[in-house]
Amino acid sequence: MNSRRNLSLLVIVFALFAVSASAQDFYWNSASTRSLALGGVYVPSSSDAIGALTTNPAGLTYLSSPTLDLSMSAVFARGSFSNSVNINAPMTTSPGVIPYGAFGMPVAKSHFSIGVGFAPDLVSVSDWHYVDAPGFAGVTYGMQENKSAILAGRAMVGVSYAFNHRLSVGVTGGADYNSNTLHAPYIFQSQPTLAGAKTLLDLHTYGTGWNMSVGAMFEPTKRLDLGVAWKSHTVIVTNGLASGDASALFTALGAGTPSTFTYNASVKNILPQSVNANVTWLLNPRWLLAFQMDWVNWSNAFVKLPVTLTNGTNSTINSVAGSATLVDGVPLNWKDQYSFHGGVERLLTESTSLRFGYAHGNSPVPNGTLTPLTAAIMTNQLSTGFAYHRGRSRIDVAYAFDPIAQQQVQTSNLLFTEYNNSTDRVGLQSLTLGYSLQF
Repeated sequence: MNSRRNLSLLVIVFALFAVSASAQDFYWNSASTRSLALGGVYVPSSSDAIGALTTNPAGLTYLSSPTLDLSMSAVFARGSFSNSVNINAPMTTSPGVIPYGAFGMPVAKSHFSIGVGFAPDLVSVSDWHYVDAPGFAGVTYGMQENKSAILAGRAMVGVSYAFNHRLSVGVTGGADYNSNTLHAPYIFQSQPTLAGAKTLLDLHTYGTGWNMSVGAMFEPTKRLDLGVAWKSHTVIVTNGLASGDASALFTALGAGTPSTFTYNASVKNILPQSVNANVTWLLNPRWLLAFQMDWVNWSNAFVKLPVTLTNGTNSTINSVAGSATLVDGVPLNWKDQYSFHGGVERLLTESTSLRFGYAHGNSPVPNGTLTPLTAAIMTNQLSTGFAYHRGRSRIDVAYAFDPIAQQQVQTSNLLFTEYNNSTDRVGLQSLTLGYSLQF
């Protein structure tokens, strides 16, 4: 267990930032600083190993020499939540920093190139403080911290092969280490005898899953690059501990004490498969246009969040449930997400470039299951960036701004009535610094 906790700390170091980001930030289909400045568009480059590994492994073929990429993103979130007992309760998540990097190189004079790296795959951390609305039997736990975190960091190895100067293919294999945290009033959704009942819950689980990606790049002319890539889904079964206190529920039902409990916990996460296609057009030596479309298959991934609690220690709960094991599932029912990205790059001098980008995507979260803990509702992003290179070194800076997005719930599909007539508002800003060195 100590080794798992140490791995979890490593993931958290790599992924401490707020929830409710757009497709570009919540589910990472690209990680290079250049891509972030161009609205999330991947542009194959002779010095971008991290972009190739995270977006299209065929791009490793474009590396002209051994290349080390290091990046760091600082993310700032803002938001508010309103329902029957809260008016604009603020998001309290602190700013976070995400470091990641990669190394890639061509293999001697062969047609192969290789790369290794680590980058966030999915990052969702939300931290709110608001009053718990009365639910089943009028149960409320008053002012509470509502914190949720799903963190997945991907370690990956990739290889590409160039058939000729126009066509290349690539593949990666990756291991996702995932940690899950929930600290909030928890409402049972499908457990037969406890559905609608609410208790304070503190849950932490950890696990590992495997995935892969495949991509191809085609260069019909020296000024035009076409790319397409697919990343597989990832199934991760995580295990850990859960503890809590059902005092308000016990009081409402006239049950005895003690009201505290502990369980062994298991949570199954499925990260979605995705497809991206991009076009890069070099208009002339100083102007570059780039476009990309992403499809993320949330509808086959975030359907339900299965939670299994075993070896329960509270005799009253065990008696009511008829077992020391509780099996529950939180409905999500997310929709597939389609996002469109566009970017333009202007070469100012032989060593400096200026970049601008825009991205738009639909919110994958249906109104019926939306809560502040799952409010990945961002739909628009504006970005800009700057690059400077000298000799074998390059420094890239990117800034992205997601305006406040708002989504309302009239009648929630979640038990009981806590999220009826609620409104979530979320916005995001990020600043990324990248450094690459060619040996």
